[in-house]
Amino acid sequence: MISVIEHFMRLGLSEYEARAYVATVALGEGTVKEISVESGVPRSRAYDIMERLAERGFVQVSNSTPICYRANDPLIASQNLMEEIKHANDEIVKELNEINRKAEKVENPVWTLTGQYSIDHKITDLLRSAKDNIVFICFNNRNVIRYAKLLADRSKVIPVSVVLVRKAESFVGHLGKAKIMRLVPMDPPGEWEGELTEKGFVTGDSRYCIELLLLVDSDSTLVLTKEGDVHRAIVITGTVMSLLSRETAKILLGLSEEVKDSNNSK
Repeated sequence: MISVIEHFMRLGLSEYEARAYVATVALGEGTVKEISVESGVPRSRAYDIMERLAERGFVQVSNSTPICYRANDPLIASQNLMEEIKHANDEIVKELNEINRKAEKVENPVWTLTGQYSIDHKITDLLRSAKDNIVFICFNNRNVIRYAKLLADRSKVIPVSVVLVRKAESFVGHLGKAKIMRLVPMDPPGEWEGELTEKGFVTGDSRYCIELLLLVDSDSTLVLTKEGDVHRAIVITGTVMSLLSRETAKILLGLSEEVKDSNNSK
């Protein structure tokens, strides 16, 4: 019974409303006094609670004295509740879109995202919105696997280059028309202090692990890092920082070689 009440509360009912409805279902029908005793809702509040439930279609009201309340079918009641939630959500989205449309836009060139959902949503959005080209430099193969289908789909429309550190050949033929490239580590490593590992490029002080460098068209860059246990994505648009990240990407592309499909190389 406790879990049902908690679920109703997540859907927008108050605790007293949830308790009163569940008690009415258990009783079949009952007076305010009986429902109050069964549910634990104070009798001083029970009448108002039952009237609100009646207005929302959860219970029926008798014409008898004293007034009795009968629970409506739980399926119908839950459907009514879901319709209320959907209507409220539609109105929220409508109002927020209108507010956003009227808002004065201030373009911030650098954004930081944390949390897997936010990062995944942004990477997906960048890949889908690309118009000219995509460069996907991946130091951790898990990210290639995560976005493999999307990369393959986009490669049918625009040029896509995927640069990998390890096992690049295993992705040939599995990413659509994308050009698969293998990063050849520098020897010596030059001015970049760090180490290429299976997790990514770990900086010399071990504070950061760079997993992905994503370049979309000519103005958007995303750098995905892991700092301790936290993933962080830095999104850069149209600034000198974007230029620097693109110069870094050019260096990495220059250090890479294309991997051909051995079955089609002849």
